[in-house]
Amino acid sequence: MKNKLEEIYENTIPHHSFLDKRSIDSCMYQSYMLGKEENSEKYNKLKKTFLNLLKTWGDYGNYNSDRNQMEEAWKKESGLL
Repeated sequence: MKNKLEEIYENTIPHHSFLDKRSIDSCMYQSYMLGKEENSEKYNKLKKTFLNLLKTWGDYGNYNSDRNQMEEAWKKESGLL
């Protein structure tokens, strides 16, 4: 990852005289970690919903509704709606 950040820095920052490279590296790394954490949270939410779907699908009687309502409930739980 360090090489990728270095490449981004070299290709993006036009003036090196007034920008501190260490600060910019730190900002890019923090931004990367924030995006990674956010994606991890979304993945875990979808994973939980999918596992719930598998469990509930095996026991269709848990729902007193039709299939469309069940699918809509899963999509709401996973954040897709």
